[in-house]
Amino acid sequence: MGAASSTESHNATVQQFRQTVLEGKPLDASDIKDLEEAKNEIKKLRELASSALNENTKPKTDEKVKRAAVMDKVSVKDYVTKVIPKAENVKKMIYNAIKGNTLFKACCEEELLNIIDAFESADFKKGDVVIKQGDEGEHFYVVEEGTLDITVQMDNESSEMHVGVPYMPGAAFGELALMYGSPRAATIRAKEDCKLWCIDRKAFRGITGQHKLKQAEKQVEFLSRVKIGDKVLGDVLKSSDIHAMSLALQKDIFRKGHVIVREGERGDIFYLIESGSVDVLKKDHGDRPLTTLTTGQFFGERALLTEDVRNATCLATSEVQCLYLMREDFNLMLGDLQDLLDGKVRNEDESEVKSKDSQEAKDGVEDKIELKDLNILGTLGIGAFGQVKLVQMKSQTEVAKDGEADEGKEKLEESTSKTPQKTYALKMLSKSSIVDNGLQDHVLTERKIMEEVSHPFILEYFGAMQDDKHIYFLLEVLLGGELFKFLRAETQFPESWSRHYSASVLLAFRHLHSKKIAYRDLKPENLVLDKNGFLKLVDFGLAKKIESGKTWTLCGTPDYLAPEVILNEGHDIGVDYWALGVLIYEMTSGAPPFYSDDPMEVYEKILSGHLSIPSHFSRGLGDLIKRLLRTYQSKRLGRTKGGVSSVMKHKWYVGFDWKALLEKSLAPPILPSLRGDLDTSNFDVYDDGEHFEARVVDWNPEL
Repeated sequence: MGAASSTESHNATVQQFRQTVLEGKPLDASDIKDLEEAKNEIKKLRELASSALNENTKPKTDEKVKRAAVMDKVSVKDYVTKVIPKAENVKKMIYNAIKGNTLFKACCEEELLNIIDAFESADFKKGDVVIKQGDEGEHFYVVEEGTLDITVQMDNESSEMHVGVPYMPGAAFGELALMYGSPRAATIRAKEDCKLWCIDRKAFRGITGQHKLKQAEKQVEFLSRVKIGDKVLGDVLKSSDIHAMSLALQKDIFRKGHVIVREGERGDIFYLIESGSVDVLKKDHGDRPLTTLTTGQFFGERALLTEDVRNATCLATSEVQCLYLMREDFNLMLGDLQDLLDGKVRNEDESEVKSKDSQEAKDGVEDKIELKDLNILGTLGIGAFGQVKLVQMKSQTEVAKDGEADEGKEKLEESTSKTPQKTYALKMLSKSSIVDNGLQDHVLTERKIMEEVSHPFILEYFGAMQDDKHIYFLLEVLLGGELFKFLRAETQFPESWSRHYSASVLLAFRHLHSKKIAYRDLKPENLVLDKNGFLKLVDFGLAKKIESGKTWTLCGTPDYLAPEVILNEGHDIGVDYWALGVLIYEMTSGAPPFYSDDPMEVYEKILSGHLSIPSHFSRGLGDLIKRLLRTYQSKRLGRTKGGVSSVMKHKWYVGFDWKALLEKSLAPPILPSLRGDLDTSNFDVYDDGEHFEARVVDWNPEL
């Protein structure tokens, strides 16, 4: 949802609230005389709330505003924890305020205590502004003393309007700032002298990220030491396999005296001890334990191989915290363990069919292009740090006339001859914006990834250059328009259309994931049609190569964020399969599955695990969506054994001609209407001025 439309909707709801409930009435409800009058008042409130809720569960049909991606990078490994002294009653107050909050629910006790230690005190005088509407948020607050008012500045109104119930001691607010910087939705002002406690985003994400990272490293270390028969897992499995196993681990706590496994029973669960002690007993050895297992040791490992009966009883002799892995989950992630131990090669479809045309373009680099060789014809799009221009090669006459103008520009390699009329997309990025936001490495990574990939359903990259204010990427021009535009025009697509477009995405993912590249920003806005109607993946600004383990940068588009990204648990290519599930759902229903105007409500819905499948979805489609939108990565289709091929083989795609699609002999659902290579009618109209700040800065990377 665009901020403007969201505000308009909110304004309308507030106006309705004013007229229906508040007009001329005291806020303490002292005008209510009897039970019947109270019931009528409550009825009005419920009707209004229901109306607002219904409006907030799907985008407006005329909504055209594209959704922006969010990103916040915190160096998890480099964060240094801090402890701010505070009284025990303050710690308890903060604990009670945060424990039920969406972003803190997945935190263990140790994490919560570390987070509470990092809260700092902040005192405000009566009338002080704690948060100002529109300012970028950085802190999350808990109220210890005092009361704070919430006000909103409505469009076209000079005065602020009080909304909601004032924040009292024990209340908390501003949690979205813990994820990424975004404009505050309201102004919070001290109604009296107040004492607050706050934590900033860097501290919160640093603490939670470090905890999850240490936990992941410990789990991988534990698993690497596990010995089954005469083989140690760390010696026979790839590091990526060990990492995949760790994703499938779950936790359980057993009280002292609890029998965790019993001799003679069939078992399919393997246990690792995180803390506590376990006695191993056998019936023919009496009451004396054969051995006592403690932290870092394991039992039940043969359950990963076969459902044999347990040959001993394992008894908790203290409170025991265990990690456990079910054989079913192991097989889902990696296949048969015995095959892995025997060194058998898994039959995974890792094949990659490259585009002949694209590869020739990559291999046939002969000529050089400079900025002075290009005419700028118009603006195709605008982003946070730059814009995309439609450009055309100048004729030889124009080039000669220009002479030596702009000499000294960096050369740009290009794959075709300097033929007049050839058009491209020129992505212009402001160096000053990049430097101001510390994204230099980020931009260079984008270039490196685009240079590495080549596929029929991925935007073609031709090269890069720079001047004193900009970095430029010369790209294939796609004039068919964004899939987002066609989806909004159609409201929703037939399943056959969604199948075709999602299949194109899957083939692109197969190429990216074979190179260990996670795309991380799938959405209709980043899927653009070429002149023949075939879909291409564009904008690799958030893509990242993940060789092993996880990455910790929060990035993506709110509607499409996977649970592990929201919870700062670290993520890998599995986020792309979650996003694919959201995309297919949105294409076929017209709205993403967890839609709301309020980003925090979106995240609450995502983390709730509740998914409602529309009645018009076929059974096969519903099953695919459910398998892709699994909260646990270890059970998410695509992240499991077989990777992208397991998705392609799902029953919803049965009969689909993958070969014809890859060869582009399968007719696409939409054929864009174009009058030639200069027709930009499928894009929004922009003026051709400078849409962002571009200053000269001291950054001239090698390109």
